[in-house]
Amino acid sequence: MDKTADVIVAGAGIFGLSCAYACLRRGLSVRVFEARSVGAGASGGIVGALSPHVPDQWNPKKQFQLDALLSAEAHWAEVDATSGLSSGYRRSGRLMPILSQEALRLGKERSVNAERLWAGQAEWSVQTTGDDWLADQGFGLIHDSLSARLMPRDACRSLAGAITRLGGQIACDTPVEEVTPGRVRASGETYSARAIILAAGVAGLEHLASGRRGVKGQAALLRAAGLSRQPTIFSDGIYIIPHEGDRVAVGSTSENAFDDPDTTDALLDDLIAKARALCPALTDAPVIERWAGVRPKAPRRDPMLGELPDMPGVFVANGAFKIGFGIAHKVGEALAEMVTGGAVPLPPSFSVRHHLA
Repeated sequence: MDKTADVIVAGAGIFGLSCAYACLRRGLSVRVFEARSVGAGASGGIVGALSPHVPDQWNPKKQFQLDALLSAEAHWAEVDATSGLSSGYRRSGRLMPILSQEALRLGKERSVNAERLWAGQAEWSVQTTGDDWLADQGFGLIHDSLSARLMPRDACRSLAGAITRLGGQIACDTPVEEVTPGRVRASGETYSARAIILAAGVAGLEHLASGRRGVKGQAALLRAAGLSRQPTIFSDGIYIIPHEGDRVAVGSTSENAFDDPDTTDALLDDLIAKARALCPALTDAPVIERWAGVRPKAPRRDPMLGELPDMPGVFVANGAFKIGFGIAHKVGEALAEMVTGGAVPLPPSFSVRHHLA
């Protein structure tokens, strides 16, 4: 086995796979090491909501996410065509019930902002007519046409398939034990690369930022036929995401304190009950899967990207938290540019130095 590559990536979650794919498309040789399996951590979840920040108080982070969401459809079409698999991507739009007069005022204000900030590429609009997809519609509905969905675990499989089709190597059950500039030790063997990208999710985040455990999320997958073309729903912290194959995801909790990261409990039961009350089509839909996992949340919430101080050639792509799948391909492109020596105008809040200061 060749132990030299242009780029070594530690972690086969959505950030690690996206970085590997972007590097391969630039003609670099890539090896990915994964301690368990593709999408084994939070990236193997079931929710998959790709939604924008609200169009107000605009900043570089929101612009980065907007650019990512606008280019996501073409990206996932390319990945799926390369792999021959389906990521489950669809730009489905999103409905959000307006539950107060203040929310109605803000919705109208933001619709004006969206016209300016989104430049006609997507819309954020207020509709006062009802929609039988929702039970409680309060003062109307906000519709954004930018939101999309995919099935996270399927998207990871499709990316992994595309990577291998392009000549990349993915070694599962191969934990990375030590990293030094230009060298990686994995499962007792030493490998060399001109650039190393650390994208190991919660485990990597704990190593980089001592004491960061991530945030636990619980979600459920329900069986409900004929809903895959419906928009996603977001209300009072709950997402309802219709997927392909008569599946509807409901999620998710956000738990900063937890004992067992992999166990579901009454918090998920409550979430399912609220989703059924919100969406009549789910009233009798059976639960076919309960899921729990821990999402990596960087010290200052935003993703942590860039070259590590005092470790030349060692880069970080971590801390996706809730927006990882929506921005992952842009993160991959940014890291591929960095490892080839390019300058990337990332949002300042994404920089490694910002998080480790």
